[in-house]
Amino acid sequence: MTRTADLTLETIELEQDGRVLTARIVAPPLNFVTIAVVRDLDRLTAAADRDDSVGAIILTGGLPGRFLTHADPRALTGMIELPHPFVPARVAAPLLRAGSLALRIPGAADTIERVGGGLGAGLVWGHRWKRTTLRMNRSGVVYLAAINGPALGGGHEIALACDLRYAADAEHVQFGQIESLANLIPGGGGTQRLIRLVGAAKAIELTLEGAPVSAQEAHRLGLVHHLTTPDQLLPETHTTATRLAARNPVVVAEAKRAIYFGTDKSLARALDAEQAAFVSTGTTPAATRTTHAFFDDLDRLGDTPFLADPKPWINGTRIDQTTR
Repeated sequence: MTRTADLTLETIELEQDGRVLTARIVAPPLNFVTIAVVRDLDRLTAAADRDDSVGAIILTGGLPGRFLTHADPRALTGMIELPHPFVPARVAAPLLRAGSLALRIPGAADTIERVGGGLGAGLVWGHRWKRTTLRMNRSGVVYLAAINGPALGGGHEIALACDLRYAADAEHVQFGQIESLANLIPGGGGTQRLIRLVGAAKAIELTLEGAPVSAQEAHRLGLVHHLTTPDQLLPETHTTATRLAARNPVVVAEAKRAIYFGTDKSLARALDAEQAAFVSTGTTPAATRTTHAFFDDLDRLGDTPFLADPKPWINGTRIDQTTR
């Protein structure tokens, strides 16, 4: 099987260090989220799910001072400028569902992207975007964004799809859903992820205002987990990625699914799903090895190791949990 790090991608440069894969996105001149970027992210995330050597992926901008600026306006123009009447959302919804089903046919996406003109390319772009970000949220791989430049609109939505967000505390690093300024609303998950992160009141303000906010304000709002100096952004993100890459991928995937998708269920059903995942994670071979190590430490320390000697457990060096 080809390692994820050996993929040849048009817009992403890959470098693997242990179980951490750093993905630098390079889409000159402005690092927009282009059709090619989403295609490459789709390939990258699918490959990572099949690669047991990858436990965490860091997404960062590969151009100086640029993360993912926003969605490529040229791709949007290919859809918006076509002659058409006004289409209400209630009419668009079933058409998009039908299109999504058609795009699941093997080879259909590539064909439509190639021969479908601006509209076809745009539909495939949106289909891949949704598929990719949902895959990230279900994955046993931890995704971390190391945000080294503007993350607006679609770039912000890609960052929000990551599990953890680190940002450089610098003036050029800004966050926001700017679509209302362009007579649109977010189309890559922004409204749904914002409400889950910051609540309805702040989500509606950020979406309607559209004005970017600073890295410090994004941190205060909870959009960013940690701020760093620009020179420490990648080292600090990598340190966290290394630690989290040592977690069992079944545990990572089940925890992410319970948190990201549990709010779509009633509380009773969400609790049932959590318990099922709890039982499932306890049946992995890694769980058996971990239990033995825990009781060895309990006997040796006379107390729970999570209090008496937590560091090797937190760093993932006490026992190998990475094998499924």
